[in-house]
Amino acid sequence: RQEDLKARGVGTDTAIEAAALAAAAANQAVLSRRQALQTAEARLTRAETRLIRQQINLSEAERNLADTSIYAGFSGTLSAVSAVQGGLVARNERLAQLVDATALEVSFRVSTRQYARLLGPDATLQPARVKVTMDLFGVDMVAQGNLSRESAVVGAGKTGRLLFARLDSASGFKPGDFVTVQIDEPRLEGVVLLPASAVDANQSVLLVGPEQRLRAQKVELLRTQGNDVIVSAAGVAGQQVVQMRSPLLGAGIKVKVQDAQNGAPAGPEMVSLTPERREELRAFVKANTKMPQAAKQRLLDQLEREKIPARMLRRLQSRMER
Repeated sequence: RQEDLKARGVGTDTAIEAAALAAAAANQAVLSRRQALQTAEARLTRAETRLIRQQINLSEAERNLADTSIYAGFSGTLSAVSAVQGGLVARNERLAQLVDATALEVSFRVSTRQYARLLGPDATLQPARVKVTMDLFGVDMVAQGNLSRESAVVGAGKTGRLLFARLDSASGFKPGDFVTVQIDEPRLEGVVLLPASAVDANQSVLLVGPEQRLRAQKVELLRTQGNDVIVSAAGVAGQQVVQMRSPLLGAGIKVKVQDAQNGAPAGPEMVSLTPERREELRAFVKANTKMPQAAKQRLLDQLEREKIPARMLRRLQSRMER
């Protein structure tokens, strides 16, 4: 424009020179802005590259964390822990034993004959109810459960069958406890309960026959139950049976029958304690750290009574003398 004005005689060389300088400055500004744009685009590219690298590092860290974390399928208490902080874990290394106190089983062995009585019509083990008892200083800790499974093999040098029962509530029980297991079998019909001393080795009993003379009677032994036996009622139902066998007794001997006096079974023997002895036993129970809290509280409650079972006192004394 300045050059056009000069051609028409209204412009000056100074104005043309100033316009040229302004155009050069504007071009330089455009170049600077383009260079700044390219620099910004380069920084953006570098930032995207750094972001990708950080994402890769995060992925590797997550993978390393997953490789160093072990999660069990259930919650419980750790035992026999071999892992240490900062240590390296080898493949298939056992780190600890995890015990779920709410899912305990009890294992016990029965004879083959007893095992056969626990089978159902389909020849499989039936989920019979079981009662598990652990004696703690004369106070029984009891849990209920069901038969759950059996061992697949008998085991070298073993006899009978190894059975397992799952406990409904195993409060106070720990793995390794020695317990007593009682199994509820199907009800027996047509049977008689006799003292074990009434049956001899030939599985026969002595009955009081005509003219008060003894006669031998073979019986079918079905069960043993503590100090008693359960036999088939065939041949002995309604008969008088000799409770205690003796070498002096035999078939054909005439006897005089004296019926056993009926009465309520005697309860457990109870003993009284002096205040000093009671306090000594109470302090011993409180100081015992191996006893479950529930069993400890039951013992303390019994020690508050005027009399305690003699069996419980004997067990406490035997533990105190160790």
